[in-house]
Amino acid sequence: MLSRGFNATGVEAILKQANIPKGSFYNFFSSKEEFGLAVIDKFVADRFELLYPIFSDESLPPLERVRRSFEILIECFEGNDCFKGCLLGNLSLEMSDVSENVRQRLEQALQIWAGELTKLLLQAQKEKAIPSDMNTEMLAENLVSSFEGALLRSKVKKSPETLRNFIHFYFDIFLARKEE
Repeated sequence: MLSRGFNATGVEAILKQANIPKGSFYNFFSSKEEFGLAVIDKFVADRFELLYPIFSDESLPPLERVRRSFEILIECFEGNDCFKGCLLGNLSLEMSDVSENVRQRLEQALQIWAGELTKLLLQAQKEKAIPSDMNTEMLAENLVSSFEGALLRSKVKKSPETLRNFIHFYFDIFLARKEE
């Protein structure tokens, strides 16, 4: 699904990949949409497992943890030769206008991600690493949106350049200004 998309991934391909006999799919899922929701949940759980050690590493300042979380995601993208991207972004483009259930699950997943970033940005604000008048929820939402857009652009370019520019702009320029 990450490589081909939701609609281009047939139930038969799913069964073959999972090495499950034909006809068994509907023993586990009532529909392909329900399967898609489970795929989103699994992707979110896997990403949280990847990012939680970074988010919770109190040996690093909060803003550095935010930066490092994005760098890890960029490394994953580069590890796939700038192919595939992010399941949340890919499905958002493909399914948001097609399935309300999928759209809602994607929105929940993106809100969870932004929520974790907000917690770290609030800590950074308390430590005066970012200005006290900065809206941390808006910043977190913008970081997620900007990253997903940069990832999409990087897929088109087949290069991590746009993602590196995202890191440079946000963490070396915009968020580098300190509270006075």
